[in-house]
Amino acid sequence: MIIHFHFHFKTTGVTRSVESIVPCLNKFEETKVFGYGISSHRISFIKVLNAVFSENKTIIHTHRNNEMLLALILRFFGGKFKLICTRHADSEPSRFTYYLMSKADSRISLSKQMSQNLKTETTTIGHGVDTNYFQPNPPLATPKDKIISVVGRIRKSKGQRDVVEAASPLLHKNPGWKLQFIGTVDSEQYAQEIITIAKNNAVENQIQVISQTNQMNWYYQNSSGVIIASYTEGFSLVCLEAMSCGCITIATEQVGIHSEVIEHNKNGFLYPKGSISSLREIIKNVFENPSVLETKQIRQTILKNWSTEVSAQKLFEHYKKLRTV
Repeated sequence: MIIHFHFHFKTTGVTRSVESIVPCLNKFEETKVFGYGISSHRISFIKVLNAVFSENKTIIHTHRNNEMLLALILRFFGGKFKLICTRHADSEPSRFTYYLMSKADSRISLSKQMSQNLKTETTTIGHGVDTNYFQPNPPLATPKDKIISVVGRIRKSKGQRDVVEAASPLLHKNPGWKLQFIGTVDSEQYAQEIITIAKNNAVENQIQVISQTNQMNWYYQNSSGVIIASYTEGFSLVCLEAMSCGCITIATEQVGIHSEVIEHNKNGFLYPKGSISSLREIIKNVFENPSVLETKQIRQTILKNWSTEVSAQKLFEHYKKLRTV
């Protein structure tokens, strides 16, 4: 049996990745989720205890420190299982986190860049996305407005202010263009800065802020393009989701997996983080020439390398290898 721990009430990128990977892993072997914050494929604590104390081929896969702590407690009391932890954040782990990671039988990083930055040996296995859910849905007619979407929690590290600074002059010249920010507001002050810039450029009526939604596929499908202006990312599911929907995606280079997924001018566009002038030039070129990239070409990248099926296959092969050690 494979058991993923999930101890978090809020829906995060970790939540979405576990929710998407577990059904795919079930095609290979029974896979459950223990904890809270995810409602499907649940397993009770009693059944977890039965699994870890009755056989030695159980896999426990953790994603956060609190999950690692429980796994280590189970091991202290005699639990027999293989313990895997995935590092999701791009920041430098604390000494305590490094200590917990050292107790795992295997450590997984999500990108080559993350693996290089960590001071411990890891295996790189990225997330995948559900390409059946995130798929193009061409409208019957060309939409009147061009909609630029920026997806992610609204805070400084996500770079939304850079987007509004880059896009405002273009919005002013193009009244049919819209800019929508989709995500929970983590910083009211930062959100207000974005609105102030829009007002100063007289484009506030072309900007919309949408709270977290469970209909992200619809927003991707109805976007002319997606911008990811993050300064730091542990991974970047938004990049995969948008491209799976065939969206023209503009992202910061060397952040998360952006540069691993996107080939500049081939299946998307990259720019240096913080470079407002570079971002403005790309927005101008892309949205004045919407056919610059083909939807099929963009989506093919995800189908080939970044689907949940591909990710699940890699994870399961890793589990099998670990059991032989």
